[in-house]
Amino acid sequence: MRALRIALLGASLLTAVPALAQQAAPTPAPGATAESRAAARELLVALGTAKQAEQAMNMVSKQIVAALAQASGKPVAEVQQIVDEVLLPEFRARLPEMTDFTAELWASQMTAAELRELKAFYGTPLGRRLQEVTPAVAAGAATFGMKWGQDVGMSALAKHRDTLRARGLKI
Repeated sequence: MRALRIALLGASLLTAVPALAQQAAPTPAPGATAESRAAARELLVALGTAKQAEQAMNMVSKQIVAALAQASGKPVAEVQQIVDEVLLPEFRARLPEMTDFTAELWASQMTAAELRELKAFYGTPLGRRLQEVTPAVAAGAATFGMKWGQDVGMSALAKHRDTLRARGLKI
């Protein structure tokens, strides 16, 4: 049941983030111009953000499927078909919200000329190489960061357990 709740929470967060982001972003964002918005959209295309979003949805889908299959006792293939037919269309239908929000963010932070220059960089061999290695670097950093946070947290709790208890925390 816990796995199901976590998977559904993840799904609901992914569904809610675009809507929340859209509410949080001023429309239009300060500093954004029609030209910078167009340049930002071109940058997003060059960066392959649509493909990245599809990959993220597929990863979340697998987590949801695993949790639902375990909770319902249904075969994974059957649950996958249900998720593909019922839930994933909702994610795909709302992807433009994420694209709009991200483009607005870029457009509000950089000028159109800067965005065009950044897009040109990503078209160079070094820019393409950067795109190629970024997922592995980000994944490695995230893995290390989680382990590091756990190690530091456990060490700090052990070291300061008495102080924390003296201040009324139950540990």
